[in-house]
Amino acid sequence: MLSFALADEGRTVKIYCDEEGMAKLVKGLERLRAEGDHIHLLTPSNGGHELDEKTPRGKKAVGEVILEWAHD
Repeated sequence: MLSFALADEGRTVKIYCDEEGMAKLVKGLERLRAEGDHIHLLTPSNGGHELDEKTPRGKKAVGEVILEWAHD
């Protein structure tokens, strides 16, 4: 399980993950390092498979997370 949610009126990002979700996040970061630009993590409703639609508490999760390499 891997999901992201906004909290505190959008000032906080919460990341929920189990062992499998942690592996997906690490794999995404490794892919970002290899590709050197950006990657998208998506829910199934957004055409992906990396993120879950809901948090463990049953709330709607963020549908897309973009990891962007911000190096010069």
